[in-house]
Amino acid sequence: MAIIENPPSSLVPQLQGVHMFGFDGAPCSQRVSFALAEKGLLRGKKVPHLSAAAAHLQARDGTYTFRPVSLIKHDNLTADYAAIQPHMVVPALVHDGVLHIESMDIVAYLDEIRPENPLLPTDPTRAALCDELIELGKSLHVSVRHVTFNWTLGNLAKTDAKTEAEVRRLEQADSPEKLADFYQHFNSDAIAATTFIEHLGKLEQGYGEQNVRLRDSGQPFLTGQTFSAADIIWGIKVLRLYECGYPFASNFPDLAAWFERVRARPGFKDGVMANHRLFHTVFRLKARVEHLFGGGISKSSRAAA
Repeated sequence: MAIIENPPSSLVPQLQGVHMFGFDGAPCSQRVSFALAEKGLLRGKKVPHLSAAAAHLQARDGTYTFRPVSLIKHDNLTADYAAIQPHMVVPALVHDGVLHIESMDIVAYLDEIRPENPLLPTDPTRAALCDELIELGKSLHVSVRHVTFNWTLGNLAKTDAKTEAEVRRLEQADSPEKLADFYQHFNSDAIAATTFIEHLGKLEQGYGEQNVRLRDSGQPFLTGQTFSAADIIWGIKVLRLYECGYPFASNFPDLAAWFERVRARPGFKDGVMANHRLFHTVFRLKARVEHLFGGGISKSSRAAA
């Protein structure tokens, strides 16, 4: 469990109830928002992410306080936020003064403290498969970043030289995100086109495996008859490329049908899309325009094996 003991931020120990530091357009943040909604925790107050005002320190029962960290304004790439989330990414979740920072660990923690509507299977075989699919999904995190930055965000995701230097100063040597190196190469257009294609290929391999799993099992969800945390991580992974214009219906039809079941869930509608609809619409329109002019991700996708 990714718990940060004694974080440098003086804000964290003051927070009571559930507080989420997140960004509605970020996949890892969306995973936690999805899980919170599945667990029946409603989004309550929305307050400035660093606010220590007395009225903002206590989340109401049955709700969580949302503290938006704008990735567009690079709120995450600051010393104040790094004191909360040392890897400078979203999300971070605080529950009664205890800080959790890894999205799928947070999902597991939510399952522990709110056991109703379980997201982690108890059957040993299903539990092992769920763990396997979660680990595979987590291993593709960097690939989603490359695909998103290349086919969705483009120059909008670049930072200025001052911010780039600040990230290098703040980033911990053992950070798995390696943001300093990534921004250095992305800002200077030093990432080869073939690298983006390779990351797309890794995702396609993962999608292909899940397509075969769903086709051969005949089950509605990845681990069987019931929805699980594996469906959360892969549902968000599909959402991001769906927004990029990836042709799931033609390349991975069984996965596309499964995604329709996932996004029909109230937890997906309320937890993910309710606060992401504007970005979702913009991303989809951008993808359609690029496709119209012969570009975009569909041009680089490969047919499903």
